[in-house]
Amino acid sequence: MTGPHRLMAQQEIRDLINAALADPMVDLAVPLTMSLVFREGLRATVLTEVSRANYHPAVGEAPGSLTYRAGHRILAVTLSPESELLLSAYLER
Repeated sequence: MTGPHRLMAQQEIRDLINAALADPMVDLAVPLTMSLVFREGLRATVLTEVSRANYHPAVGEAPGSLTYRAGHRILAVTLSPESELLLSAYLER
């Protein structure tokens, strides 16, 4: 692979989600995990522990958030718009 690595932009994420909705073989877990790790600073295993109840969608000006367990603590992280798009589509499946 040549060239610099980069995360997907919002339009690229929308295109991927549209492709995933049209073809259930498209897996959103990998781009979602990458987004959660690099945009939100979460560990890669967080996605394996997340359910719909952990996701709190954006409302008005308030951004979406995700709650997760870190040892004995329950933490919350504010989601970037890109991560939220991926997470909501991932959980819809």
